[in-house]
Amino acid sequence: MVDAGKRFEYAPSPAARSLPMEGLRGVAVLLVFLVHYCSGVQVYLSGKALMLADGIHLLGNVGVDLFFVLSGYLIYGALMRRPQPFADFMARRVRRLYPAFAVVMAAYLVLSHILPAESKLPSGGREAAAYILANLLLMPGIFPIQPIITVAWSLSYEMAFYVTLPALVGGLRLRAWPAPVRVAVFLAAVVLAQVMHLPHPRIGMFVCGMLLVEAMPALCAVAALRTRLDAAAIVAVPLCATALLYRSAGAFEALFLTCFLLCAAALAGRGPVARSLSMRPLRWLGNMSYSYYLLHGLMLKAMFFALSHLPVAQHLGNAALWVLLPPAFAVTVGGSVALFLTVEWPLSLRPRDATGPATPVAAATTSDASPEAIGPVLVRSRPGGLDASAEGSARLPSAPA
Repeated sequence: MVDAGKRFEYAPSPAARSLPMEGLRGVAVLLVFLVHYCSGVQVYLSGKALMLADGIHLLGNVGVDLFFVLSGYLIYGALMRRPQPFADFMARRVRRLYPAFAVVMAAYLVLSHILPAESKLPSGGREAAAYILANLLLMPGIFPIQPIITVAWSLSYEMAFYVTLPALVGGLRLRAWPAPVRVAVFLAAVVLAQVMHLPHPRIGMFVCGMLLVEAMPALCAVAALRTRLDAAAIVAVPLCATALLYRSAGAFEALFLTCFLLCAAALAGRGPVARSLSMRPLRWLGNMSYSYYLLHGLMLKAMFFALSHLPVAQHLGNAALWVLLPPAFAVTVGGSVALFLTVEWPLSLRPRDATGPATPVAAATTSDASPEAIGPVLVRSRPGGLDASAEGSARLPSAPA
């Protein structure tokens, strides 16, 4: 029997996967946690502490964008390497996504019945059934529907990406296009979407990951480029943070470039960025990031609800921002580990193919990088598909409500 620790590794040796990508997912889900933690703790804050929490909240929204970039990189890369039957591709996506999602959805519905004041369900039976069905079909996000699970809006983006990308790759025969032409078309699409202010601008972050696929051969082949990636990423991060905090006109472009450079430094580089992202605690968090992503909001809400009934908590004042952070993170990790070990691992990640050994690996080789992508997928010893998904749930100012 595989012990719990090995379930967070997915592969027998680091050579079988990209450790920095696992860490990238850990960073992304930590940022998402900070968004919802700051939303909950702000009731205790005032003055500069409240301003600081607002800034952390804003920057934490980048976590979901990072998940979208990783999903774009993994899914596009898999589809470009070889054709895949659409039904098989989507079946893997559904298996990866729905078990943990269904359990958390059931928990929300039970709590909606127990605590009707907190329920989002419409009062009418028929309306409630239609609303639940829309959520099960992952419609909130792409469509203006409030999600039952707050973070599930990004799963709608992920599913839309999974449905449309195979059609684009196959229908347009993108594999036959010269790489420079593909890059030019992708960049033009992102620019056009920004200029025309098209809805759902964060879909452009998937394209960032697709461009990374096109750039990786050059980045890995030219040693000089690899050595400069770390410096470029380290410089870009604070500049991007400044642009986001001041809501500069070029904030999206700064975010797009920074995510590209950070992921490139992690995946093609060998320097401090890749080494830092390969730390085991960060990787383990990244490997269970889908479970964490789905459940952490509910755990935080329960914690802050309990604190609201404790008189001592009301006297924390601005110190609450730091005093409550460790227990909040511990609570969310505890619940998420339970969900991961009891639902996500056995139903979505455990290898099932006896005829062709399948080794679950981290998002770097075959997992998703969005909330659905937030978890690893299976890499097969024979030719097989590369699945990647892990979404975040935070929002930039342009994101859906």
